[in-house]
Amino acid sequence: MRIRQIKIKFWRHFENIELNLDEESGLVCVVGANGTGKSHLLELIAACAHAIGLSPGIEKQRSDPFSDLHEFMLKFDIDEGVSEIIDKKLVPCPEYSDWDRTITISSKNTPETVKKETMCGGIVDQGSNRQFSELIVRHLSESKEVNFVFLDANRAYPKKNINVHEIANAYETDWTTAEYTRGRSFKETTTLYEEWIKYFLAKENQSGNSLIKKIRIARLQGMEEPKFEDHFEKYKNSLQIILKHLVFTGVDSKKRTLLFDTTGLELSFDQLSGGEREIAFLVGQIDRFGLRRGLFLLDEPELHLNADLIRSWVEFLTSTVETGQIWLATHSLEAVEAAGQHATFVLERSDETRNVDRISRLDDRPVLSVLSRAVGTPAFSISQLLFVFVEGEEGVGERERFRKLAALPQDIRFLESGSCTEVIRKVESLRALAHETDTGIRIGGIVDRDFRSETEAARLSVDRNIFVLPVHEAENFFLHPPTLRILLNQHGRTSLDPLDLIRAAADARAGSWIFQHMMATSDLKSLPVVSGGTKSGTKSISWKQFESDWEGTVQNIAKVSMLDASNNEKLKKILQISAKKYDRIRAENDLWKQCEGKQVLNSVSQACGFSDARALTEAAFVLWNRESMTIPEELSQFRSYLGSL
Repeated sequence: MRIRQIKIKFWRHFENIELNLDEESGLVCVVGANGTGKSHLLELIAACAHAIGLSPGIEKQRSDPFSDLHEFMLKFDIDEGVSEIIDKKLVPCPEYSDWDRTITISSKNTPETVKKETMCGGIVDQGSNRQFSELIVRHLSESKEVNFVFLDANRAYPKKNINVHEIANAYETDWTTAEYTRGRSFKETTTLYEEWIKYFLAKENQSGNSLIKKIRIARLQGMEEPKFEDHFEKYKNSLQIILKHLVFTGVDSKKRTLLFDTTGLELSFDQLSGGEREIAFLVGQIDRFGLRRGLFLLDEPELHLNADLIRSWVEFLTSTVETGQIWLATHSLEAVEAAGQHATFVLERSDETRNVDRISRLDDRPVLSVLSRAVGTPAFSISQLLFVFVEGEEGVGERERFRKLAALPQDIRFLESGSCTEVIRKVESLRALAHETDTGIRIGGIVDRDFRSETEAARLSVDRNIFVLPVHEAENFFLHPPTLRILLNQHGRTSLDPLDLIRAAADARAGSWIFQHMMATSDLKSLPVVSGGTKSGTKSISWKQFESDWEGTVQNIAKVSMLDASNNEKLKKILQISAKKYDRIRAENDLWKQCEGKQVLNSVSQACGFSDARALTEAAFVLWNRESMTIPEELSQFRSYLGSL
């Protein structure tokens, strides 16, 4: 069972879209920005599957698609073997040999016209076609096979307390009947979750009782006792395909929960991580309903899962539903890569009407795929977003700090990109790609000031539209003296001077600043590689040591350089220049902008009465949001750049 075509002239916020699928499309991804209607499309498929008898029911999160104003058409392909009753009972019909195995449901609901009909492909006579279509729908409706499963995105796994009377009813239920297989496959995931726990408990109880009964009979008759066959063996094996460390071990009848072993530790279902619970549940639905040849609809397969788990889960799905079709409404780049660009369809809104009036295959939009990989986020769901590549490595809380510094809406994403060169490369290449995709994606770049000259900073700004921070690095914003003065007063430390605190912290690490400045000078390129001894020897020196014995300190650093006499002298001169540079800036009022940011901020935070730098930065954000006059001018420049993108 597969869908071959969807056409929507109008329905909800869809307008004039058409989706055509290859016969081989076993996995289909529907992607797009939030609000483009990915979930709506799955709901339409579910409603039409019910209308042709494939699904025994439908639970609507919204209104019935057939009761909405609409005009749409869906074409299904019913492979041989999907329904045994169709393959056997319809063969004698004269129309069977002409039938091309497709059935199309067309529906129109307007103030003037209400019409719904199903037609089979390949049968010319309209009257015969209608009769044969009715037979197919009736036989599909009477089938006991599970040919349809829909798992919505409302998936949550709270701890379930099952009452005694509920478990008693579960033990008496025959879970193998069509009422509890086919008759439950369309239910909402909240219902399926509640039933799933009961299903496991009941199956374990029923199978155990059945085995004991058979053993007793075998003993009475002197026959060989039956061997234990684990009715959950397939579930256990399937689960381990995706989560190799997680082993299903059984149920706890007293606590009424499922049990798992993870690296030797026994855990109940509610003690598993969010991703483990998600996979355990999803695999459980595949196992319970045994879908192999029908339609499987899954909204947001990435829910609760990281990238690696998404890949494993989608790969498992494709190997499970053999000749059917899987539909994923997703934001996941990993799911798209598994489906392939030919089976991924991008929904896009019109800027004028706000309706979704365009759906295209991803292989017709190759630039979108390239852009997705470059930003690490699906480009089909990032329309109108602002991506800002920043210099540096990914660190915990860094992106959130930049976001708060920006004071812009949630449509901004900061991405750490390594070196300044990497920032420039990504910004330039992605600006070109973003322009080609016509998605409204904006690209910016931010690099630290470090030891760049005014000329270098201006060149990056003018030639590359890269913003060079007006401070050494982002942490320096929080060393703004007027801001620190207010925070000191709030902590009752009115006698302390912010600049004195900054200077003391910077002096303690003067050697580190001097070494970094030295490494940034063009003169250093004339020397061989600087040794580790020179690096550690310089970075460990405080300004007090330099002041007490300037010449001796420089001489001691040069001694461990392992350079020849000529290069040793050059090194000492460069050290002298960098040390004198520090001597000048430490006496200036804008030392806070030029000193090391991270390390100085850590020291100043504690001196101001905060537990750590994070506490000080949060207090600064509160202050700046409350009293805009205290915002550093340098931070205003940063925000102006982002606002101009």
